[in-house]
Amino acid sequence: MKKYGVLLAGASLVLLTACDEQTAQSMGSTAAAELNCIAKTNEVVGVSGTSVSDVTKLEDGYSFLMKVPDAEQPWVCETDVAGNANNVFYLGEG
Repeated sequence: MKKYGVLLAGASLVLLTACDEQTAQSMGSTAAAELNCIAKTNEVVGVSGTSVSDVTKLEDGYSFLMKVPDAEQPWVCETDVAGNANNVFYLGEG
C-alpha cells in the first residue's frame, strides 16, 4: 500500500509540474504578443504610448484591443500563436 502512495504522489508532482510549465509558456507568449502588438500598432499609426485594453485568445493566436493616443475608437492587433503581430486595423471610420 505504501508503494502505491509514493507512486501517486510522484505522478501528482509530474502533473503539477507540467501544468506550471504550460501556464508559464502561455503567459510568456501572451506577454511577447502584447509587446509585439504595441510596437506594431505604434509603427502603423505613427504614434507612441499605445497600450492594451483587452486581450482575447483566438484559435490561431491573440486579438488585442489597443488604446491609441488621440484615437476616437480603439485599434485591433492580431497575432499568430508565436506572438508575431500580423494584422493591425482601426475599429472606427476613416
